[in-house]
Amino acid sequence: MSENSAEIARTKLAEILAKATAVLGSKEDAEQWLEKPAIGLDQRKPMDLLATPAGVEMVEDYLGRLEYGVYT
Repeated sequence: MSENSAEIARTKLAEILAKATAVLGSKEDAEQWLEKPAIGLDQRKPMDLLATPAGVEMVEDYLGRLEYGVYT
């Protein structure tokens, strides 16, 4: 991974963690959520999906659904 790609990945993780914190109510809950299989992500861990742009989009979409009470 190039230095630029690594920086983009860190920035995206920070953005997702901030969004998850806002949706779930605390940073601790957000960090735990990132490590647990999620129903709306076909039982995949959000953190595992962050390795690809498509996975990042899936996690962002799912957080948006959670924000509005749609869990699947």
